[in-house]
Amino acid sequence: MARRRWWVLSFWGVVVVVSGLFYPHLVSSLVASDYSVTGSDSQQVSQLLEKEFPAAGAEQDVIVFDADHLTIKGKEYVQVVDRVVKAVGKEPGVTSVLGPTDPGMQSALSRGTAAVASLGLAGDDRERGDRAADLQDVVQNAAGDGPVRAYLTGYSPTANDLTEVENADVEHAESIGIPIAFLVLLIALAALVASCVPLITALVSLMTTFGVLTLLTTVTAFDAFLLSIVTMIGVGISIDYSLFVLFRFREELARVRDEGRTDAVAHSVGVAMATSGRTIAFSGVIVAVSLLSLFVVDSPLFHGIALGAVLVVLCTLLVAWTMLPALLAALGERVNRGALPERLQPKDDVSDGSGRPGGWERWARTVLAHPWMALPAAALLVVFALPTAGIELGIDLGISAISGEPSGKGAAILADKFSAGALSPIQVLASHEGSGALDANDLKTIDSFTTALSKDPRVAGVFSVTTLLRQTTGTVSPQALKQLEQDPAVKPVLDQTVNVGGGDDRTVITVVPRAAVDSSEATRLVEDLRDEMIPARTSSAGPQMLVGGETAQFSDLSDETLGKLPLVMTMVLTLSFFYLLLIFRSVLLPLKAVVLNLLATFAAFGLTTWVFQKGHLEDLFGFTSVGFVQVYLPIMVFALLFGLSMDYEVFLIGRMREEYLLTHDNDRAVVKGLAHTARPIAAAAVIMAAVFGCFLVADVLELKQFGFALAVAVVLDATLVRLLLVPAFMKVAGRANWWVPRFLDRHLPRIDLD
Repeated sequence: MARRRWWVLSFWGVVVVVSGLFYPHLVSSLVASDYSVTGSDSQQVSQLLEKEFPAAGAEQDVIVFDADHLTIKGKEYVQVVDRVVKAVGKEPGVTSVLGPTDPGMQSALSRGTAAVASLGLAGDDRERGDRAADLQDVVQNAAGDGPVRAYLTGYSPTANDLTEVENADVEHAESIGIPIAFLVLLIALAALVASCVPLITALVSLMTTFGVLTLLTTVTAFDAFLLSIVTMIGVGISIDYSLFVLFRFREELARVRDEGRTDAVAHSVGVAMATSGRTIAFSGVIVAVSLLSLFVVDSPLFHGIALGAVLVVLCTLLVAWTMLPALLAALGERVNRGALPERLQPKDDVSDGSGRPGGWERWARTVLAHPWMALPAAALLVVFALPTAGIELGIDLGISAISGEPSGKGAAILADKFSAGALSPIQVLASHEGSGALDANDLKTIDSFTTALSKDPRVAGVFSVTTLLRQTTGTVSPQALKQLEQDPAVKPVLDQTVNVGGGDDRTVITVVPRAAVDSSEATRLVEDLRDEMIPARTSSAGPQMLVGGETAQFSDLSDETLGKLPLVMTMVLTLSFFYLLLIFRSVLLPLKAVVLNLLATFAAFGLTTWVFQKGHLEDLFGFTSVGFVQVYLPIMVFALLFGLSMDYEVFLIGRMREEYLLTHDNDRAVVKGLAHTARPIAAAAVIMAAVFGCFLVADVLELKQFGFALAVAVVLDATLVRLLLVPAFMKVAGRANWWVPRFLDRHLPRIDLD
């Protein structure tokens, strides 16, 4: 790479330009997050509704009307509603529209100055997202600027607005995090040109990842949250990896400068890549493999995020092993240009020529002289981890972050005038057992179920086929249902309630909770429906009932995540242990690393729970606690952080092992290894914490939670663990650190870091 540096740099320049041209297409292709779980009840309901209730569509959205003084009884209000409903009904992909001016719907679909119209959307996730965006414009144009306002809200409309908000959040976070990262780099590297190298590496890595993701949009879909995670991870690890290589390159360049070598630059590049380069390669692979463990969770959400995160890690490694050495070779000695004044230069980390130890070497010797200092640090991590025992999981859709957008305004009116749960009701699909249409027992059970739900204080409203039968025919029976099917006036409603023409053996019961779709209260209602209310009515006779809808999806995803967490943890822990066993040829060091990484990770979980679930520091971080942590945060953060922690572990212990193989002096190895790696580890940790922590300025709560968890975990790992607990442990363990059974040593493949 060093010899062909200009060809390599030209190639990556083209990649960045082409990927930049593709980026707008990637952003426009983002879809709503898919929270479904493969094979779950909620997924079965969704698939059956789309297949057997074509009038309802694959998604049900809401047009919300509101005025300052007018009501649905006024002529001007009715004209606006009819105009909007008519315009929407003509749009492609709209399967049905049911408005407040339809026969018998005025009382059900209006409250004072507000009214709603429901509509069905057909198509896959991407098609519904595009159609929702077009429909939002149609609704706004049809309503005009008169006294009656109209907004389209629902799952795809809110997802579209959230995508814009999340993209803006990412840009805002980057605008803060990148300058902070540059300042830290400038302080750590003490040279302007050198400080730009990690940022250039991050830019190329991210743009390459975006280019690959754009190509993959032809076969799959990605959501905005994935893009946020890719950006967060990509910037952090790109700077991290390039910083380790850059430190070793400059260190080697300074060492051979006075030797008069004609190939000093090429030699330094080679040494840097053979040592730190190999270290980041091993670390990157373990990060990627750890993230691949997320594929065991049967949800498209986890599969998409795992794919994106693995891609950004692999692209970062590719750039770090090709573009970075070419760039260092092209810069050569110029990498040290723009040096800070001597008084601002960092002090030597190791002994200088006079034998006086540097700052980090003095710290290492202090820890080795007083290893008991690790006890308070370990106790502090345990205290931080305690809130994890009470962690509650859920999904916050981020509706509060889009309060100024059309879908957010519509959702707010729904919650105020109707019910917060009206945005996305619970859907109970009742199916006749065996062949044939719904029979008398089925209808009786459904009627009893509907009556019980209508009396539940947690339910704002419930609508079923028996509700319709009582309103129209006055009786509940299969004969009355057959009679109702002949009435054209109720056909629009009936087609969305019973699979008329498809066997008449399934019907949908719509349950509108008083609580929001993403609230803990709505989730508990779903759990009660599944565990108590439905079994109590269908255990002996009656239809089969499955609970679906967005809230049910969230509940299924929570169960799937918690159920697979032990498997993911086992996979990651086992992989990490054997990986470190191969690298360090030691039994004790991998065991120590696994335990300390677990401690730091759970400490980060505990602090995240304390802040976001318990509601501490709300004013400081600008959020309102929803009483839980995002359901996918623990398992994703665990897989990611355990992989990232390997960077520091391999970089630190690898340098110690390098010294130990030369001297076979454990204390000297610990001191020299820490002295050589502490500054880049500290700098990398501060940079990653800044990049992750800047997402606390986001409006979307899930970005705040992820940013906080990652930032805290990196800080704890790089400070308390790497710079205190690790050297103290290695002092106490002594030569046992490097012990491996002879039979194991003979059979283990040899993988050297240098």
